[in-house]
Amino acid sequence: MRGKRSIIITILTAVIALSLSSTVLAWVAVNNRLRSENQRITMRPVSDVQTIDCYALRYDGSLGAICYSIGDGEGQVQAVEMTEFDRIFRDRSVNTPLIYVVELANVPDTAGYYINVRVPCHRDYISVNGSTVNSYTSQDGVSYSIMNYISNIVSLKIGFSGQIQEPTPTTSLRVENNVNIFNTQKNAFKLITESTYPDRVGQFATVTEDNETFTYSKDDYVQVRLTQSEYGSSLFTIPNEPEPTGNHLMLYIQFDYDEDLMDNYISLLDDARDDDVAFEDDLGVIQILVGTN
Repeated sequence: MRGKRSIIITILTAVIALSLSSTVLAWVAVNNRLRSENQRITMRPVSDVQTIDCYALRYDGSLGAICYSIGDGEGQVQAVEMTEFDRIFRDRSVNTPLIYVVELANVPDTAGYYINVRVPCHRDYISVNGSTVNSYTSQDGVSYSIMNYISNIVSLKIGFSGQIQEPTPTTSLRVENNVNIFNTQKNAFKLITESTYPDRVGQFATVTEDNETFTYSKDDYVQVRLTQSEYGSSLFTIPNEPEPTGNHLMLYIQFDYDEDLMDNYISLLDDARDDDVAFEDDLGVIQILVGTN
């Protein structure tokens, strides 16, 4: 149901798993032990901007896509999990994005304004000689590993549209509209890259290689941005609103596995390991911040 929601919406953070078994021949369901029942993310627009509705969409092998309603005005939440990444059969990992659909209201349409999406995370990245660090350059003869934090293997993207897209919350029924929204946004995000829209793409961690020497670095947050010059023409209003809420915008936030980060993570694993890896939920408050230059 559409209607004004609290500015602060609380959700359970994403929980993900990496399938490492070389004998896995089918899409493996996420194990219930990976749920982070007590960890939450808050989406918090500031200034006069309001969130009208918020949903999370992810792929489901049987239903095409499932949808969670994020918050119900009573503080109730649902667990949101990402689809597993399969390192052996990469073609099975094309539907892994977790996509948040957020309808914003009272969005400013003035030159110089921007919408930032900022997500903090745990800063630790590399474990070496019993210590954890957020930056490291590999050395011959020194073993190290990447810590099992979600932020060490995913990237963040932001997109938008000027057309209301309201999914139907369900995890048990196939809803064609949910499938269409998921597939449309998944394909749209493929076009958003560091070369095409660099401000809309962010990584918590980075890896560079120079003559087989690897340099790792990580910050304690990632931030992506839309400017009014980008989203302004997509703003829309709702006719005959009892309480007018100004300009609306559909905002899409995608978390997905970063293939380069995943490849680097996997390359440092014990070759004999054939079990699943559970990643610790370290993502903090997702903030939707509106400001001006």
